[in-house]
Amino acid sequence: MHEDLIGPLLRKDLGVEAGAIRPLTGGEVGRVFRVDAAGASYAVKFVQARSEPPFSDEPVDDRVYGSRWSNLVPAHTLLRANGIAVPALHAHGTLPDERLNYAILDYLDGDPDDGSPAWSACVGRVLGRMHSLTRPYPGWVDMQPADAVHWPSAFATSFKGWQARAKAHLSPALLRAVARRCEPLLAALGEPEQFVFSHTDGFQGILKKTGDWALLGVIDIEDHQFTDQRFVLAGFELSRAFYGPFDPVFWGAYAAFRPVDPSYAAFKPLFQTYYLLVWTWVFRGRPSLLEPAVQRLERVID
Repeated sequence: MHEDLIGPLLRKDLGVEAGAIRPLTGGEVGRVFRVDAAGASYAVKFVQARSEPPFSDEPVDDRVYGSRWSNLVPAHTLLRANGIAVPALHAHGTLPDERLNYAILDYLDGDPDDGSPAWSACVGRVLGRMHSLTRPYPGWVDMQPADAVHWPSAFATSFKGWQARAKAHLSPALLRAVARRCEPLLAALGEPEQFVFSHTDGFQGILKKTGDWALLGVIDIEDHQFTDQRFVLAGFELSRAFYGPFDPVFWGAYAAFRPVDPSYAAFKPLFQTYYLLVWTWVFRGRPSLLEPAVQRLERVID
């Protein structure tokens, strides 16, 4: 279905004819394709369209770890204005009959992550520079202070909601261990003085190795918001744990742009548990993904 939409979109928005179309990613909420056309390559992204509430009424889970399509252009503008590489955004819009949002961007032809010290240092520099963009309240780029929430309260509410959902697919013993480990941390969690601009998984970008590693561009742009530095650093460390060792050279490269909150180590288990509660819910019907996530949760709360 999605492939059939690409040709008419490129013809309408860019005035070119689509050539080769190759799927890149696909999931429950969106799909991305590489499309070659008129001597160039584009990334065409589709995301399920949904009604967006006013900022003041946004559900707490979306505030903490969600997505908002209307944040695409403001986030793209903010990144570009601060010299952080992003793919050119050629067109975007909504297909109401198909209930899909779409964006047409430049395709970034990067290299696979290798987890090397040079790769880790590059990511540290990129993420540190991005996290140097701060403001005193959390939320989406265009959100105003009056629409923001008290971060510790919002995080605790969302955390407890994911705990409740986890009863359907995690063992009672594991959930009791989660409560013992995390409830004192939830009670102690304080509001950061500044919130950093970041993807809520920590980092989403395409890097290229041309001698040294360099950022070609940030992706999943609409998912970037101002958030707790400790939360997203914990998410980045957690994601790297599934792919291999986490090279400590990252921290020196990161700290050259943004100091790490001194309380990060203390609250990292709480934040990583949050991610894993969400991930185990998402993977609950996929044993090959659920099992390693559960094993990681057991190690995080040990």
